[in-house]
Amino acid sequence: MKTVARFLASPPRVAILLGLTCAALVGASFYVQHVLGIEPCPLCIIQRFTYVGLIPIFFAAAMMRTYGRAQRGLFWTAAVLTLGGLGVAGYQTYLQLFPATLVARCSASLSYMLDTMAVTEVLARLFHATGDCSDTSFRILGLTLAQASLLIFLSFTLSLVMLLRRQPAPT
Repeated sequence: MKTVARFLASPPRVAILLGLTCAALVGASFYVQHVLGIEPCPLCIIQRFTYVGLIPIFFAAAMMRTYGRAQRGLFWTAAVLTLGGLGVAGYQTYLQLFPATLVARCSASLSYMLDTMAVTEVLARLFHATGDCSDTSFRILGLTLAQASLLIFLSFTLSLVMLLRRQPAPT
């Protein structure tokens, strides 16, 4: 127990752990998509991009001076991204728990949309949840992927709050 407490007391170690977790989650999302054949919805893609964006931020924070301005700035940036991911995962969970009748239809894949539409229209459609965002057929540990992502973003948020509230030990 003392070892875990010492590990969590080190912001660089926590940042590395969070960065590795994000990398593993992105790898797992590609496994689910390409090996298991489950196509991601637009909200899943946004969450994936959020995890991808967090990877360099966490690794850069791990290399900065502990409790320095740069590290705290990176943690604040990660907190903003994490809150955005939390909101998207929460919205997708809401769609899965309370699907509307119109939401049940499927949408085009991201690659098809990028091939046939302007980027601005694709971005508009990404933020407009479509039918496959309410799909709950794939579960891990009894949770939908959106619910699991919601818990992960929540744990990241709590970790970042702890890191940002912590002050350096007096020397």
